[in-house]
Amino acid sequence: MKKIEFVFQENPETGKLYEITEGVFWFPMPLPMMGPDYVNCYILEDGQEIALVDTGVNMGDCKSIWENMLLRNFPNKKVSKIFVTHHHPDHIGLAGWLCEKYSTEMICSRTAYLMAKMLSLDVHEKVSSSTELFWRQAGMSREMLEEKLKARPFNFGDGVSPLDKGYIRVSENEMTTINGVNWTVRMGNGHAPEHATFWSNELNLVLAGDQVLAGISSNLGVYPMEPNADTVGDWIISCEKFLEVASDAHIVLPGHGRPFSGLPQRLVQLIENHKSALKRIKEDLKAGPKTAVELFKTIFKRDINKREYMLALHEAVGHVNHLCKTGLVNRNIRQDGAYIYEIKSN
Repeated sequence: MKKIEFVFQENPETGKLYEITEGVFWFPMPLPMMGPDYVNCYILEDGQEIALVDTGVNMGDCKSIWENMLLRNFPNKKVSKIFVTHHHPDHIGLAGWLCEKYSTEMICSRTAYLMAKMLSLDVHEKVSSSTELFWRQAGMSREMLEEKLKARPFNFGDGVSPLDKGYIRVSENEMTTINGVNWTVRMGNGHAPEHATFWSNELNLVLAGDQVLAGISSNLGVYPMEPNADTVGDWIISCEKFLEVASDAHIVLPGHGRPFSGLPQRLVQLIENHKSALKRIKEDLKAGPKTAVELFKTIFKRDINKREYMLALHEAVGHVNHLCKTGLVNRNIRQDGAYIYEIKSN
């Protein structure tokens, strides 16, 4: 397998357009008040039209960044389609606004649209009782819990413009054509349900969203809405499925970080990364039962800082859920209400 190599050696400037190949452009957008430094959007020329892939978040000056870039680089081309890989705010956040502004349609999986629509309408001024219970069951520290309960929670709609126009559905193995080039839709799971990726054999390009990143593994968080979800199992299955069609010739256009080659090698790394974490958890639990939060260092192999704490909590639950689902550990309730996990005795 070919090693992972980046197409661009330098980190990009947000708001600037980079050409990947003729008619395909990379557009890194800033992420105000969120995790990574930028989220990747892509523009595909389609004759006298252009298609957009992912949109950035509805925060800060992201709207004006889009307007200025399109006016500067594509002044005479109509925005004909807006593809969204998955429902997270940094990818779907400006889709509703762009659809309204440019009188176009959003294209995504059914699950991505329904999740985004539902979460946009689910507004809370304080932490819900189900969320508080989920955090307690994960073993959240008393100090962190008290802090979170005092603050207004971040609502999905805080970073997502209204989705008022409906959508066009894409499904597994469906073909979409842009500028005479066929792209095959392949769905992944784990990071987000029914996450769409788009594969072009003609161009050897994969629009991967957050399903395959080069520098980090995508967060495999479990949330109160589906507290027993097996995100890690879903992720491993998706990576194994993609590995069957991945080629060293593919250039991956990811949702974060720089475009890269070496897709088969990266998929193997992603699979092994989580299988190794599961193995470490099993070894650690031999010494005694622990909560999901108490397994942070075992899973991530380092201390987790305050900024990372919530993402780590949700992903840790994903790992122990997988071990429960596969019958390798038992889950019991501690006196304080937290779930504790222990190796199943033979």
